Amino acid sequence: MKAMIKRILLATDGSAPAKSAEALALFLARRLGAELVALFVKDVRLIRFPELLDFGAISVPVPTYHEAIDEALEARGKAVLERLAREAEGVRFEGVIRTGVPYEVIAKEARAFDLVAIGRAGDQEGHEATGLGSTVERVARISPVPVLVAALAFVEPERLVVSYDGSDSAARALHFAADLLEGIALEVLVASVDEDLDRAALLAAEGVEYLRAHGVRAHAKPLSGDPAQELVQLAEPSDLLVMGAFGRGRVFELLLGSTTEYVLRRAACPVALVR
Repeated sequence: MKAMIKRILLATDGSAPAKSAEALALFLARRLGAELVALFVKDVRLIRFPELLDFGAISVPVPTYHEAIDEALEARGKAVLERLAREAEGVRFEGVIRTGVPYEVIAKEARAFDLVAIGRAGDQEGHEATGLGSTVERVARISPVPVLVAALAFVEPERLVVSYDGSDSAARALHFAADLLEGIALEVLVASVDEDLDRAALLAAEGVEYLRAHGVRAHAKPLSGDPAQELVQLAEPSDLLVMGAFGRGRVFELLLGSTTEYVLRRAACPVALVR
């Protein structure tokens, strides 16, 4: 089968969480035969930092500061991309550096790609073991293409778990999973969580039937309980979880669903989020 995912955008700042995303993106690019473009964004807010503060009587040579910070970020970006170019041997690879607000640049660049891969947090964002960087949250909300949020440590995926609740975004997640599975062979599980276990079984069967029509053998996993907690408990480090950004109970299009946010913060595996 020919992979449907042809271009992957990797957003990286070279931080520890980003390195997990780098490893995951390289894994997928090799398996899918996809082009990988690594994007390093020089955060304009760091470059313009003195302008955002009132120093009173303190004199700050702003132009000199701007130039020094810009040069430091440029050097860091080049070092990160040169390292990735070496690690990407055998993969169609390109590294690019842009300047701007990271989440805005990533979302804009994503328009020409099939998938964005990103770490759970970056150097400029505080994070805990279950934390999530603000850039990741914003990219996940506005990206025009699916966003793959890496786990804090890379584990080669062995199983793909699709969360399906019958919502529009869950249906699009199911379609994305079928595209992904065109180029990579994984065990597949369709997990449906509902207060009514019978309804969960019907939903899971619906997802399994869709994938079967696309030549994918999947198993149904109906669950009863809180969707967020059940999905986090189900997911293992060697899984790749695919889910919709919004469930049936979403309120605002610009906000992540509560289930989605909970899973992104706590899942032990990478999470592919589809709007």
